[in-house]
Amino acid sequence: MRRVETYIRTAELGLALASTYLTAVSLLQTSLYVRFKPLVLSLLSRGEALLGAMRVDLAYFDLSLLILAMLLSLLFWRRGGEAGFGRLFSLNMLMFFPCVLDFSMFNWINLILPYDPAPSLPPIQVFGVGLLLQATYIALRNTVRFRDVRRELEGRGAEAEDVDAVSRGQMAYLALLMAGTAAVVASIYYATPLVKGLITLEAEGLPYPHVVIGLACSVLIALATIIYLRGNEARDTK
Repeated sequence: MRRVETYIRTAELGLALASTYLTAVSLLQTSLYVRFKPLVLSLLSRGEALLGAMRVDLAYFDLSLLILAMLLSLLFWRRGGEAGFGRLFSLNMLMFFPCVLDFSMFNWINLILPYDPAPSLPPIQVFGVGLLLQATYIALRNTVRFRDVRRELEGRGAEAEDVDAVSRGQMAYLALLMAGTAAVVASIYYATPLVKGLITLEAEGLPYPHVVIGLACSVLIALATIIYLRGNEARDTK
């Protein structure tokens, strides 16, 4: 029985470390990080005496950030609860934000500080890391529930073999579901340029301003989101 639970925890560890590592590595290549890294180093250099006493080399600043992110990821995994994985997701999204900002059409940071985004990451890498972050968060939330189900079944006196069989089935279904979802999302990503061109041609022939079309689409998306959330709330209540 312990072997299956160890397998679940190992899978959680692999997802947590992989997502954090890839996100941190991507962060180090963003133009926002490159732009503000000298500022951070200049602030740290003011405490040169303290850093010298601690034998900290600023040349390893990038490596230090990477190690810190991995240690935080390991800490959140060690807690093993939904709250810990929520903090892990927040950490990863915070590091992932500059990657998305490089491709943003609206440079709102330039309203505060002089900053011109210059994407150095390929779009496919940003897409892949973002997809991994979402898949990791969903998978970890489900594995927490799987472990809760195991404890509940054990508390009811279920046989160890039956509990392990349930966990294996849940993990297999989760892996299949995540793989299928990733394949669908990747297909949409690669098909978007073609679909965008077709939609643009059709939209140009409509006798309505594009603002009206965009507003109608936004309203439909909002309504669909509300219906989905209410459906989940009703299901949880039952």
